[in-house]
Amino acid sequence: MSRRLPLSVALLLLLLVLGSTTVVVVFALLRPDWLGRSTGKSIADTSTVSDTVQVDSLPLPSPWEELEQQLRTMEQQLGRLRDSLQRVHAYSDSLQRELQAQQQRFELERRRREAQLDSVRLEHYRAFARIYNSAPPEEVARILQQLPPRSAAVLLRQMNPRQAARVIAALPAAYAAELVQAPADSLAQSRLP
Repeated sequence: MSRRLPLSVALLLLLLVLGSTTVVVVFALLRPDWLGRSTGKSIADTSTVSDTVQVDSLPLPSPWEELEQQLRTMEQQLGRLRDSLQRVHAYSDSLQRELQAQQQRFELERRRREAQLDSVRLEHYRAFARIYNSAPPEEVARILQQLPPRSAAVLLRQMNPRQAARVIAALPAAYAAELVQAPADSLAQSRLP
């Protein structure tokens, strides 16, 4: 894996190479004997530096151009990352909306089933209340003692008020007090028509 030089080191090396090359070229042109070359021509015959230095047909890349290219590359990568992030946010938002919709549907279905169950329970209690309205209060009291206080309270509330009063009178006092104090739920609020 290739390692990249830090920019400051690369610039320093580039300046060093360019500087030393310039010195060698200048000395080679002005003092050819310095490099051990023979001088067959006089100084007047030698061409000037501007005559011998040709414009390089392949310019060296400027460090600024390289930096600009790196900057453009990073900007493109940043743009792609932003696009990806926006897509992730959009997907997350759509999942959040879908989750909320599912939760609302679940809550609606739960309420609907609860209402159905309450309706079935209420009809069940009403059917037994009609039966208990014509049964002897002592028998009904004995049956109600076997039920949880809340269910017994719902049944009593569904019965004819006179028959319910007779059944309460036939119950033991402690259990009757429990029935009277039983919390009224949605089923307990309903009465037979």
